[in-house]
This record gives sequence, C-alpha cells and structure tokens, in this order.
Amino acid sequence: MKVSVPSLSECRSLTEFESTLKTTRQTVVLVEGTRQVPDVAFPRLVALGEWLARRYPAAIFRTGNASGADEAFAEGVAGVDARRLEYVIPYATMRQRHAHPSARRICLDAVDAAMLQRLAAVTSEASPQYARIVNYFLQKPGQNRTVQQTAYLLRDTLKVLGDPPLDLAPATVGIFYVNEADPLGGGTGHTIRVCRAAHVPVVTQADWLTWINVDC
Repeated sequence: MKVSVPSLSECRSLTEFESTLKTTRQTVVLVEGTRQVPDVAFPRLVALGEWLARRYPAAIFRTGNASGADEAFAEGVAGVDARRLEYVIPYATMRQRHAHPSARRICLDAVDAAMLQRLAAVTSEASPQYARIVNYFLQKPGQNRTVQQTAYLLRDTLKVLGDPPLDLAPATVGIFYVNEADPLGGGTGHTIRVCRAAHVPVVTQADWLTWINVDC
C-alpha cells in the first residue's frame, strides 16, 4: 500500500532504530497510532508487531488498548509473547475484553498525586490546546465527558514518561501508524509531541515500512 504521509521520524533507518534500543536499561517500544486503520493495513500492522517481538526478545511493547493501530500492533506482539505487552489505560474497564489476559495493565489512577501533577504539566506543555481541560481535570475530578477525555491525554503522557514507583520504565522509542490526513492530530499527535519533549525518538510508517518485508 502506498504511503503518502511525510516522514515525522527521528529514526529513519533500521540501524538508527536498533542503536536507539541500546540507550536505556530496559527497552520499551511504544506501538500505537490512529484508530482509523484501513482494512487492508490492519493485518500488516499485526505482522509488524509480531516481527518486532521476534526480533527484539528483550523488549517490552507498550500500547494504549485503543481500537485500530493499538489493537493491531498488540495482536502481533501477543502472538509471540503477551507477557511482554503493556497496556497503559485511562481507567480500569477500558476495552477490558480486548486486552490479552497475560499482558500487564497499568491504569492512570494508580499514579500518586505528585506524578499526576507532573503528567498534567507535561501534557499542557506538549499540547497547549488541552491546558484548559487538564486544569479542569485537576480541580474537578469526577465522571463527565471532559474528565474522561483528559484522562486519555494524561494516559498518553504516562505511556511515554513511565513511572518508577509503578515499575513502569520510560519509553525508549515510539513506533506509530499515523493518520495520513492529520498525522499530528488527536491523541496520537499528542503522544508524538510528548515523545519529542522527552527526547524519545519517533518512527512513523513513512520510514518503518522500508525496514521489513511487510507491504502496508
């Protein structure tokens, strides 16, 4: 499948990617992206997840358990070893039926107050357009649409930063399948911006498709 999205990657080659994997004590690869995955691409993202899990047996693969790219990548990883799969989720019941039972699940509400403040600050800095709802979340916790939307953003930030008290290592690198029409939109775009703020290299399909024999 032809890819028309421009490169957003810091790791353009497989050699650069593999060098990046050696920069942290625990290798954590984010595998995620847009919910809008064409039917023809979905099985090919599954194949990429499997390829990554087989090629890098010491790596942990972290995703958000959303439909689309998250689900496809996770399916591939779980087909090799679901115990190396981490779901970072905004609330405990999020798509619970779709999570592999052997994978680890980490919920936003497990972080302490100090970490929540840090997540809020980084979220607002990376995506200033969300600063107002982040502040609302901190001041008026509860269950409404704004709070739920903000929880997803804070969860995205947590995926990148990690949280040592939860034994959640920082991300080493992020592999993304982005929406070609709006590659930096929504939660995927926010996560990419957090990666850049945290100096976590990003790879999108414009580049990772050239690494392996997966035609998507």
